[in-house]
Amino acid sequence: MIINNITESIGDYLRRKRINLTELSQKTGIHYSTLYASVWDRSRYRDLRANELMSICVVLGINPMDFVNVLHKKNTL
Repeated sequence: MIINNITESIGDYLRRKRINLTELSQKTGIHYSTLYASVWDRSRYRDLRANELMSICVVLGINPMDFVNVLHKKNTL
């Protein structure tokens, strides 16, 4: 897979910035339990869905590409 660990990168960002998950849940419309399972609960591995990732980025005013870890480059089509 070319892109990996976006959910983990988002979780690390939220911890570093000390972002309140309850408040983020309210602003994004993503259920708290869904956010928690994705970004904070390391025992459950649940990737963020694309719409969840975009909602978080819009609310926080950040670029989703900042969280992309490119493992290797492939030739473009």
